[in-house]
Amino acid sequence: MQQWQRRILGIVALGGGFTGFAVGLNLLIAPSGVLAKVLALPFLVLYAWGIVCGLRLIEGRDEALRQNLYFWLTQIPFLMSPIAGYSFSSGASLYFKYQPIGAEWNYLARLGSQFEYSLLQGKPLIVGVNIFAVGVSLFLVLLLRKSPPGDSFEPDRPGGSA
Repeated sequence: MQQWQRRILGIVALGGGFTGFAVGLNLLIAPSGVLAKVLALPFLVLYAWGIVCGLRLIEGRDEALRQNLYFWLTQIPFLMSPIAGYSFSSGASLYFKYQPIGAEWNYLARLGSQFEYSLLQGKPLIVGVNIFAVGVSLFLVLLLRKSPPGDSFEPDRPGGSA
């Protein structure tokens, strides 16, 4: 992975995670129900994980590529239904969504972080994919396939063991 690629992806994960975490903390201190605050906690954990993933990628740490891949995979699905819903993005998103009732296609593009959840709210069925997260995930998969075992950023040391 080239240094500029590592920096860009690291900054997107780090900045998106920090922004989402800050916004999520505001939800915790805002007057709302206990259930809303409890349901926001997993997203705060995801954003904190994004901060760690971004830092590890920028620093070139071992396993940073794999951890970032998992982080970006959590951002791919968009699902809303009458029973439950999930949407999570950090840094940037480009969702393509489909609503079967009415056969309606839609898209949503954003810079920044957002999350949405629903639980027994009677929302219509909408499925979607974050194309931006799919692209980053595919890029990380290609890098992981090319990288040596352990995906270390450290150069090989001549004449010694790592």
